[in-house]
Amino acid sequence: MTTTIATPEIKTLHADLDELIKGVVLHSTKTEAIPAIMETLMPIAGRANLRAKAGTATKVKTAKATKVVEPMIGESQYLRPNGQAYYSRMWGEHSDIEVLRTARANKKFILLYGSPGCGKTALVEGAFPDELYTLLGTGDTEVSDFVGGYIQTPSGGFEWVDGVLTKAVSEGKVLLIDEVGLIDPKVMSIVYGLMDGRDELTISSNPERGVVKAQEGFYVICATNPNAHGVRLSEALLSRCLIQAEMTTDWSLAKKLGVPAPAVSAGMNLAKKQLAGEVSWSPQMRELLAFRDVSELFGMKWAIGNLLASAPEIDRVVVADVFRRVFGDDDCRPAKI
Repeated sequence: MTTTIATPEIKTLHADLDELIKGVVLHSTKTEAIPAIMETLMPIAGRANLRAKAGTATKVKTAKATKVVEPMIGESQYLRPNGQAYYSRMWGEHSDIEVLRTARANKKFILLYGSPGCGKTALVEGAFPDELYTLLGTGDTEVSDFVGGYIQTPSGGFEWVDGVLTKAVSEGKVLLIDEVGLIDPKVMSIVYGLMDGRDELTISSNPERGVVKAQEGFYVICATNPNAHGVRLSEALLSRCLIQAEMTTDWSLAKKLGVPAPAVSAGMNLAKKQLAGEVSWSPQMRELLAFRDVSELFGMKWAIGNLLASAPEIDRVVVADVFRRVFGDDDCRPAKI
């Protein structure tokens, strides 16, 4: 069947316009006719605009080239100040140790968060074993814990002693502020000026010490357990820590380090329950390594009771149930003397 469209008056406008209309109806538009039709029917000014657009239509915006960074891979293990080895892990495509060292060289401050014992402190100690000062934060941490204060001498007088922040600033060292979320944000403000480019520490409590200029190499790393009671992470702190990451326990590494497989399975199981809100605690790398050592000294059953006693009392029913299943021991009880 052939469709016929009578368009005698249209041909007076353009010879091919009727073919265009037929094409629209039959979904078979002769696209080669369109430019000629537009050129005939459009006003002269409009034709110029059309040609200008046609000339730029073929220009394709090219995306800005992304810099390709080669993976930063260091050693497999690093010695901590206590003599223990820290086994490096991958942070994306880079070694975690190399990320910390590169961030320090470029003054990009870091916030690490995660459960106690997952390796936050060990990572920082592995990266900067000989250049590290550490402050363990609490709700009672004061400005004097950072900058220093006067202490009484045996003779009855007083002398000034620098705090860890003042030492790190004046020596160009690294300061790890552990459990930073427990420190009053008003106290933490003493550090902010050193993290936003001012590079100066004013010690108002000791005019003789005055203003201390930050030496090359000074750097701050913050760590916290976000689920701990009383944790407060201010916007002022978060905005200055441009690199942030959650640390978790490396279960495969725990196995490589000799932790018994049932203990690792129990840790993984409880970690899932903790994530689901069923328990508030799960054993991390620190507890798993302690389980390994304790089981070698006192036996597996003794170590199970010891690990169960480490769990918060409110979680022990669930933890004991997990232990019974993975260890195959129906008599799992917390250690008691």
